[in-house]
Amino acid sequence: MQKELPLIIVFVSGLVVMLAKFFNFWNLPALVTTLDKWSIVMSTFAMLMGMIELSRLHVNNIRRRRVNWTYSIVTLLAIYLYLPFVLAQTPDGPTPKWMVANVSQPIGSAIYAILGFYIVSAAYRSFKARNLEAAILMIAAVLIMLGQAPIGETIWSGFPKVSDWILTVPNSAGMRGINIGAYIGIFATSIRVLLGLERSWTGSGS
Repeated sequence: MQKELPLIIVFVSGLVVMLAKFFNFWNLPALVTTLDKWSIVMSTFAMLMGMIELSRLHVNNIRRRRVNWTYSIVTLLAIYLYLPFVLAQTPDGPTPKWMVANVSQPIGSAIYAILGFYIVSAAYRSFKARNLEAAILMIAAVLIMLGQAPIGETIWSGFPKVSDWILTVPNSAGMRGINIGAYIGIFATSIRVLLGLERSWTGSGS
């Protein structure tokens, strides 16, 4: 019953939410609202458990002097220096906002700036026209860059129009195909979870 009970809860909850999308009987909308509130509470406890497990992992890294254990100290300091101010002032308080604006955002900007060089390097390697597909990718990327950069319009006024057409027509068609495939996969996985065919999330592995 240890593994069957979560399957029953997931099946009943998922069935109620699905029925509430199409039918309005047995006060289903109110029941779905209650389930949403339960979901928020469970998500909060899940985050708390994740923080405890993350802390335990990094404490073990520090105790055993594992590789890059100093980063574990930074992680723990970031968590437990920020947490008291959030609990006392809420995330919109002056101190949490100051910490985000003056610590988190500059670090994130620096990381993204460093990643920019790797992205340029990867783009250069991938844009080598070894075959027809790579040649199409390279030509489309060059046209988009020329259409987005001011120098492109200076060279030829039609570059922005070509760039917009590539983004709105071929790119949109490709993204819609990818999204449809992803949605079908999500739907299939959801059905497997509701029917109890997918049990890896319960720890059974089958």
